[in-house]
Amino acid sequence: MNPKFDLMSREELKAYLLSHRDDLEALDALVNRRSPDSEATWYPAPLTEETIRISEEAIQRRIEAGDRPYQNLPS
Repeated sequence: MNPKFDLMSREELKAYLLSHRDDLEALDALVNRRSPDSEATWYPAPLTEETIRISEEAIQRRIEAGDRPYQNLPS
């Protein structure tokens, strides 16, 4: 019996997927919920001192704002 992934919250779907790691249908459902690339935050590749500084500042701002999307994932 397949659960109704479209009825699950994102958190419920992540929890389900963590306990059913071989369920590719669940993985597809979770991946399809991600933000579109047009809404994503893109950072330059840290190839120079300037781009490294820009990346570090952006990461620090996200940390200070409490934006930690992966904090609940198992290590």
